[in-house]
Amino acid sequence: MLTQFKRKVILWISIAAFIVLMPVVMLYALGYRLDDTWQLRKTGGINITSDITGSEIFLNGQLKKTTNLLQKDVFIDNLAPGKYEIQVLANGYLPWVKKLEVFSQLVTEVRPLLIPSDSNLEIILRGQFSELRASPYDSLVYLSEEKDNEKILRWFLPKTREFLSDTGPLLKYKKSFELVRWLPGGAVFNIDGKVRRVLFNLGKRTVSAVPIGDESPLKNGEELAQVFEKNDPRDAVQLKYSPSDKNMEATWIAETIRPHYFSSTTETLILNKTFRNFDFFPERRDAVIAAYDNGVWAIEIDSRGGRLIIPIYKGKNPDFILLPDSRNIYILDDRILIEVSPFAKNR
Repeated sequence: MLTQFKRKVILWISIAAFIVLMPVVMLYALGYRLDDTWQLRKTGGINITSDITGSEIFLNGQLKKTTNLLQKDVFIDNLAPGKYEIQVLANGYLPWVKKLEVFSQLVTEVRPLLIPSDSNLEIILRGQFSELRASPYDSLVYLSEEKDNEKILRWFLPKTREFLSDTGPLLKYKKSFELVRWLPGGAVFNIDGKVRRVLFNLGKRTVSAVPIGDESPLKNGEELAQVFEKNDPRDAVQLKYSPSDKNMEATWIAETIRPHYFSSTTETLILNKTFRNFDFFPERRDAVIAAYDNGVWAIEIDSRGGRLIIPIYKGKNPDFILLPDSRNIYILDDRILIEVSPFAKNR
């Protein structure tokens, strides 16, 4: 049986506990947590955006949520400032893992770059082919085909697996060939020192040599720069490759505040590599495709937690192109043209 004295003791203990715990409860309710250094700070959060439906989002090894058709974003809040391991798993894709830092009163944003675990490749053309390049206007590429000690310019439609037929003599060269510029429905070339112009009739599947007209026989300054520079469609990100330094950089050139995947205005992506081609990853401006060494690689611009460089294709000496209306990648390696999808079949 409680005496009056014991009841008073319990009352005062309860009051003392309330006084001690109330600030803690209030701080917790206001979003304060102890960080890694045992300092009291307001919490932050992480927002993970995955383009792949059914992506499983893990935080420090614990499954937090699975994305669906209606929700690509997973927001995890009330995190004490510090580093957290984020892992994204999706059926048919390689795991994506990074350690990202959460800051007080801020949301850390990330958009994982997921690459298929299977190659998803199909051989679409075999022969003595080289010099792969794509028109920025039409779903068409040119290839050089070696035949009888000459090289023939061939025009190919990768999506329908068809060659265009020349209405006149085949365009051939023995020593030198240079693309001066693509035109809507045509192109200008320098072949063994002679400038030639061609027009395409994609409906009839033909290509015809025509007079040069008022087209300049030389590249202008902007066209020369485009060999080593590429802007995304919104002119927000610029990729630049330096052949002398063999370095690749990405720069945020828009006048708006740079996004989360740029830790600084200019990010150095690759050092001391000889590039055969580079472009933006399909449907993204925060990732790059590049051909160098023995592969074609996907490269994240985002360097937080370590920049990920993921192989899309490995072979001998591959080059690649992208078509203006396709998500697929076309790779020429060892004289074979290959179509590769950067997305799993179940997407």
